[in-house]
Amino acid sequence: MRLSVTVPQGERPLPAGFDDLEPFVAYWAVAGQNERRHQRCDATYDEIQRFYDAMLPRAEAAMRHLEAFPLRDMPGPEARLMRLVLALAQASIAIEIHQHARVPGAPWPDAVRILSEETL
Repeated sequence: MRLSVTVPQGERPLPAGFDDLEPFVAYWAVAGQNERRHQRCDATYDEIQRFYDAMLPRAEAAMRHLEAFPLRDMPGPEARLMRLVLALAQASIAIEIHQHARVPGAPWPDAVRILSEETL
């Protein structure tokens, strides 16, 4: 289930200063925790590693930038940056814990779905 993020015409994909992360927006900046988990599980380990290696050193700067914006009313570029930070959490599970895109030995797709009233 590979989803793709589309950036509205005339809008920057990410805030200024985060241009190096733009190649990851289309795949990793999807809205919703379940969707980000699916993206991780559908990616190859190499794809996850490339994203992790690019995003991890930028995460602190991204969080500092995002502190100036209200969580539920971020401009598009900031919302996509926040979703990249949230996707880093998914990537870190694969890289730091499983050393695999999916939980080794677990059935896929699974029946686990996290329910909430809002999607970030």
